[in-house]
Amino acid sequence: MSEKKRHPLVNFVRELAIVLAIVAPIRAFIVAPFKIPSSSMVPTLLVGDYLFVTRFDYGFRIPFTDIQLFPRPPKRGDVAVFVYPEDPSKDYIKRIVALPGDLVEYRDNALYINGKKMPLRDLGPYRYHMASGLEDVAERYEEDLMGVKHDVLRKEFSIRDGVWRVPKDCYFALGDNRNNSRDSRFWGCVPQKNLIGKARVIFWSWDSVRHLPRLSRIGHLIH
Repeated sequence: MSEKKRHPLVNFVRELAIVLAIVAPIRAFIVAPFKIPSSSMVPTLLVGDYLFVTRFDYGFRIPFTDIQLFPRPPKRGDVAVFVYPEDPSKDYIKRIVALPGDLVEYRDNALYINGKKMPLRDLGPYRYHMASGLEDVAERYEEDLMGVKHDVLRKEFSIRDGVWRVPKDCYFALGDNRNNSRDSRFWGCVPQKNLIGKARVIFWSWDSVRHLPRLSRIGHLIH
């Protein structure tokens, strides 16, 4: 005797539940999407970039808690996603520039770590659009962060100078757009337990000013 035919809605709900049962653990523990909402990481990341973030690099965070299992420290130069220390409801993305015990100094728009100035190579002016859609221009440099080379933007002035000693189980994070980033210079270090994952690759990018996709950015590895 044949099995009674199910209603299409029942089949749909059943299949949806199976998909969610597979996708939810992947998103919670392995990889998750992240959208860039601001210009604080320009030129590395643009407003409208969509990224894949691997969630296991720094340990495993239990969803909806601040519990981190098997914690692992980030490396200097990692572009990391973390729970914003001043507002746990928000996730931030910045570059880890200093590790526990490091002495960080930001002076005259230059970064010093343990008394050594991070070398900069001038690449010329760079134009970009902020989240508001307004255009801005800054000087683009290649910064050598103790062997990790990446691009940053700077202007002639500095938005926040100071000296900080990075405490245990904490990390100092800066935006690559040094004159347009609220980062560890303002709110302090990122605790290990706040780390969510490492930004890996851009899978989509949308230019909201021109209303066009940035196809050349798809597949771009983040470093």
